[in-house]
Amino acid sequence: MTTVSQSQLTVVRTVELAPAPPYDFALALRYVATSPSAILERIGADGVYRRALRLAGRDVVIAVRSLGTVEQPRLLLELYAAAPVDAAVEAAAVAAVRRIFTLDADPADFLALAETDPIFGKLIRRLYGVRPILIPDPFEALIWAVIGQQINVTFARKLKLVLIELCGRSLSTATGEYALAPEPASIAALDEEVLRSRQFSRQKAAYVCELARAVAEGELDFAALAVLPHEEALAAITRFRGAGRWTAEYVLMRGLGARDSLPAADIGLRAIIGRWYGLDRHASESEVRAIAEAWTGWRGWAAFYWWFATQNKWLSPESLPDSLNAAISLS
Repeated sequence: MTTVSQSQLTVVRTVELAPAPPYDFALALRYVATSPSAILERIGADGVYRRALRLAGRDVVIAVRSLGTVEQPRLLLELYAAAPVDAAVEAAAVAAVRRIFTLDADPADFLALAETDPIFGKLIRRLYGVRPILIPDPFEALIWAVIGQQINVTFARKLKLVLIELCGRSLSTATGEYALAPEPASIAALDEEVLRSRQFSRQKAAYVCELARAVAEGELDFAALAVLPHEEALAAITRFRGAGRWTAEYVLMRGLGARDSLPAADIGLRAIIGRWYGLDRHASESEVRAIAEAWTGWRGWAAFYWWFATQNKWLSPESLPDSLNAAISLS
């Protein structure tokens, strides 16, 4: 990786943001801190989210912290760059933060599901104020999803770090070093044999490079996908090798913020929903979809809540903690 020297990146802009209430930034940090899929995000012991991004043609590091309360939320965005940034970069950074943390969504109708589904309602009440955390770039969501197919999260993390090492760049500030996500053209230019030599399977290496090529050449256009009806967007993704329905639903949910996209085949969702709804086994994909009918309009948000519960090992309603104030490692 290429590293920009530490002396170059300093805080060049600060912006205060007001999320739609209620909003619990501490719970958002808890999700990222406990997520095995969070590779490039950093959560410090100081309660700050940090991440390197490429925005409006500039490499920057964003740092986000809370200034307010759940009912009166306020966030502070600090923008690190090698030189002063213009209004376009600042606007792109603000838009990225508002999108990553789903700051503009009115959660009222989602919270109302607590009254119509008493089982899911217990989780909604415990996680009051948290909203889905999106992956900044839908291409990143796609590549991470493909890498994670049919392997455990520990090995998936290892392969993601390999890809970052081969294709990424790194930015440094006084608070540490932050890797940028690999760009489509960089991955597309890789020799698949290099990936295979670093423990990628033949199929996974081919899928990653082919999908990167499709995005780099404009054949797979996420901006166009974002405005398509759900089933058409799924079809547009699944026509590519290596991108099945689960991958497409995951990309729409975590990469494009589709609030009703449910990756129902996800093994984690099937496990925890089976436990909570008294099946004493993993729910099937069709059972997950049937149960999720009660959450129509918000099924992507529901999946996020169930993943939050899984990461924290709340495997039944009885395992919900009385308080979420217990210490958690944020490193």
